[in-house]
Amino acid sequence: MIEKYQADSERIARQLIDMAGEIKKEDGVCLIFLHKSVDGDCVGSACGLCEALRRIGVEAYVAMPEELPENMNFLGVSGLLFDVSADTDVANAFRESGMVFDRKFTRAIAVDISESDRMGTCGEFFDKCPNKIIIDHHASVSTRAENMWIDPDASSACELVYYVVCSMAKLLGRPVSALADKLCAGCLIAGIVTDTGRFTYKNTRPETLVSAGELMALGGDISAVCYNLFDVKKQSKFRLSAAARSKAEFLCGGQFALSVVPYSMFREYGADADGVDDVVSALRDVDSVEVAIVLRELENGEIRANVRSNDSFNSAAFAGLYGGGGHLRAAGFTVRGRKIDALADEVRERVEKLL
Repeated sequence: MIEKYQADSERIARQLIDMAGEIKKEDGVCLIFLHKSVDGDCVGSACGLCEALRRIGVEAYVAMPEELPENMNFLGVSGLLFDVSADTDVANAFRESGMVFDRKFTRAIAVDISESDRMGTCGEFFDKCPNKIIIDHHASVSTRAENMWIDPDASSACELVYYVVCSMAKLLGRPVSALADKLCAGCLIAGIVTDTGRFTYKNTRPETLVSAGELMALGGDISAVCYNLFDVKKQSKFRLSAAARSKAEFLCGGQFALSVVPYSMFREYGADADGVDDVVSALRDVDSVEVAIVLRELENGEIRANVRSNDSFNSAAFAGLYGGGGHLRAAGFTVRGRKIDALADEVRERVEKLL
């Protein structure tokens, strides 16, 4: 265990162990919540923790605000997921009575997210739960409490969850491998790889690499993670990504890169909503660019924005202008009820003033 994380990880681990005992005593269920516009870190941390809790006898599920992206199917986590928004008997019963598979929902955990308004359809259920534990690493989170571990210096929520799992194993007198099996390790390493950009971002620290090595020893396949999350692409996604890059604007003397992707482009190329996930980082890496933003319009009319920046621009603060959040160099937000071209004009104006 990295010494600087020991006190916080053991504090949360004790709370989780106590929660596990209460859930089993009540024959209840625990739901783990994550943010909408899911990514490798929120899915990895939620599923990794869910698997660890199941290995100590807790009935736990990950409350999904949307369908799992296709490029994450390789993680093999379908059995851990509970689609709260689905039109199924189980989901409908949960929305009406708070029961999941005939078990009462009284315990909740949030990972990689602290605010219910960024959980999509799951947010209202998180708010209703009286007992919560939160593990997050976003710089935009200002609240602190005994039931929370917020560390903006950590590479990822997955890294923090790994320390918690290690502390749980220690407190229970078990080897780490008893809680972090191959499935858990694969999920956690996926989030670390995602949020460090394959260990190339500035949030990659010596302890991050140590944790990744230990997760590999526990069965996490870093090659499979990198290939599936970064490298492999369908033709439709490849063509859409190329089109979104080619139509990018370089403004403010080349310091600002913007790509606007209306839903018509997704239809044209037959690509899913994650078809431009790689564009914003590619634009940010262009010489002279300080901030890159991709606006994508979804089928339901929502507009999702990804913001990436270098040292001179605060991505989280900008996303906060639209009710979003994230990290200093990587953030996002969602807007409803706006036309994408009008929003793009506003974003251009605001970024120009900040630069």
